[in-house]
Order: sequence, then C-alpha cells, then structure tokens
Amino acid sequence: MKRYRVAGYVKNALLWKNRNPEEMKAYNRAYFEKQLDGHDNMELVDVYIDVTGHKETYKRPEMVRMIRDIIVGRVNLIYSRTSGYIAANANELCMLMKFLFEQSEMVDLYTEDPVYQFNTIDNIDNQVQELQRMANAYCELYQDAYQEWKHKLEEQLAKIE
Repeated sequence: MKRYRVAGYVKNALLWKNRNPEEMKAYNRAYFEKQLDGHDNMELVDVYIDVTGHKETYKRPEMVRMIRDIIVGRVNLIYSRTSGYIAANANELCMLMKFLFEQSEMVDLYTEDPVYQFNTIDNIDNQVQELQRMANAYCELYQDAYQEWKHKLEEQLAKIE
C-alpha cells in the first residue's frame, strides 16, 4: 500500500488577512487531521495557507513552499477542500499540473469538490492520464508562456532553498 505524505493546502481571500495566522494554521491542521483520521497510509506533513488575491501560483508563498516540499520528496499528495484553492483558472491549473508531472515522483491530488473533484488516488475516470494529457496539450500550445511561468516559479523556489 502506497504511503502518502500529505500537504493540506488552503487559499483564503484577502478578507482573512487580519486573522491570526497561528489560529488559522491550528484550525486547518485539526481539519485535515480529522479528514485523514482512519487512513493509516496517510500522514499530514504540513498545512500550507496562503492569504492572497493572487491567481498566479508563483505569487503564493505557501504554494511555492509546498511545491518545494514536493520537489525534495517531503510531500506526495496535495489535499485541498476545493480545486479552486489549487488553481484559480485553467491556465494556472495546466501549468501547475505540467510542472508537477515533470517531477521525479508522482504527486497525487485530492479535493473535496462534490462535482469537480480531483482524486488521482483512486484515478476515477483516468484523472491522472487526463490531467497529464490536458496539461501537456495546453502547455504545448503556449510553450513560451509555460517557460516564463516555470522560470518565475523557479525564481521563487530559489529564494526559499
């Protein structure tokens, strides 16, 4: 049975900016721990919370930190309440998926969305293959934009390594 090292990811709107960051982290840690309770093959590694209005992945510090933890092998599953937290639009989703699929270890996604759920663990409707196909096709159409996006993300990653 595969062991999952889980990143709990949350993106809150700016209206949360004045909230206590430690309280937000404690609340969300308890939430994710409750969701993972009973899943013996899943361990919550950390909770990553961005409070931002930025849509771009590379402008979200906690998203960048989570991606760094994926790259170094600390995390292999992103768990989020909604797919909207992971990516704000199709452009960001495709570019993020392409980048994640380029990593040496498969990164799984799980969201709680009732209709548009990501669940690459169970691979419902061949989501892994379809996400990879979609991301590759999209980024092939916009190669220069993907390279620029990737460069900006790598610049942010270099700042925290």
